Amino acid sequence: MKVFFDGKIFSLQSYGGVSRIFFELMRLFGQTQRVEQILYKGAYIDKYPFKKEWFKKCYGLKRPVTRGYRFIKTFDDIGMELTYSLNADCGLIYHSTYYRVSRCPQGPVVVHAYDMIHELFGGGSSTKESKKKAFDMADLIISISESTKEDICKLYQIDPQKIIVAYPGVSSVFHTQNVAKPRNSTLEKNSERPYMLYVGARGWYKNFDLLLNTFIRKKYYKNFDLVLAGGGKKLSDQQQEAVSKCDGTGSWIKQKFCADVELTELYSNAIAFICTSRYEGFGIPLIEAMACACPVIASNASSIPEIVSDAALLFNPEDPEDLGRKIDMLINDRSVSIGLSERGKLRAERFTWEAMADAVYKVYSMLI
Repeated sequence: MKVFFDGKIFSLQSYGGVSRIFFELMRLFGQTQRVEQILYKGAYIDKYPFKKEWFKKCYGLKRPVTRGYRFIKTFDDIGMELTYSLNADCGLIYHSTYYRVSRCPQGPVVVHAYDMIHELFGGGSSTKESKKKAFDMADLIISISESTKEDICKLYQIDPQKIIVAYPGVSSVFHTQNVAKPRNSTLEKNSERPYMLYVGARGWYKNFDLLLNTFIRKKYYKNFDLVLAGGGKKLSDQQQEAVSKCDGTGSWIKQKFCADVELTELYSNAIAFICTSRYEGFGIPLIEAMACACPVIASNASSIPEIVSDAALLFNPEDPEDLGRKIDMLINDRSVSIGLSERGKLRAERFTWEAMADAVYKVYSMLI
């Protein structure tokens, strides 16, 4: 079985949820040798530890992260077409990582789909056009959740039989067996303050302001820090003003930029991981937190209930009072925290990269 991976995503992300999916997929296929892989990375910026022995052929040239992809997109598109044509035959499966498809595919086409954020939250028309073209040309579409599959069917009028769900996994580093120190809602003398954790971007649909404003309104900052992992380097001016008004210093806001090992420690020692998002195609941080036995409080929107099941406290992302109630429930009742930790670890075990690779392999098998 031969697969041509159009690795456009590696030209767009140094690290990220989508690029992680494909690194793990290619790693597993490469280690098992059950798929003959050809990878076009183009002008890439990713920092994943790829190995040459995983691939029959690998094409790409590393570029500086500081230069925008849009300035070289045309050349990258031409490079992909030339590389594909050099290798193409009727038995070569074309797998698109980010909605780019060859103009003249000679074999089956698989397109991976992640979310409908652009469609639902006013994204650029060029991305929507690329998606529609890719979906129309695809022989099969791989969705990362049932929720995303439903959105694709509804927004693009695609037959559900054309879409197969393959859930992403979570890296083994997050399956920690021991929590470094016990979570406790009470303060201990001469120790660091307990904290709640938020991970990732803080754009509008991520709804971060709901958490920040609830933290301030309920005065959680008097007893807890709020740790922000990843995302932007600064709060917005409006957010900074709100933080300054409540205590003058904002010392309770902590920003961290760290690799997986350090992120595991943040999850493992947090009072709670809080996801306020109005929309997620899957939400890998949810699984990472649960794998680390970190209690999860999450919005009841899009794919989130599908992913967490009964292993999280769910709230209405448009209701600040509801979020406050769920936080109070967790910090005031240790049995709730313990129950979420236990159910979360069990739930996270259902999502593995190996299971995803098996599901993708079955998709390929349907096409040859």
